[in-house]
Amino acid sequence: MRIAIDVYYRPPGDEIREQQIGAEIAQFGGRLDYSELPSEHAEAICLTFEFEDRQSAERATAAIRRKGEHVEGPYDY
Repeated sequence: MRIAIDVYYRPPGDEIREQQIGAEIAQFGGRLDYSELPSEHAEAICLTFEFEDRQSAERATAAIRRKGEHVEGPYDY
């Protein structure tokens, strides 16, 4: 089973920020699976990262939260 986390941030989009988040998460084995732009139902940009195991996702979540990012998950994907 795959595990995912979602990282949310307010627009506008920030390619450098997304690259930094992605590089940090990659250190824990995560990879960007989906990027969702704001819509009428959601005001934030959502980056979904996928992991092979929950422990790696939990470690990545803790590291990203320490940097001040809003993270939801991990959850079964």
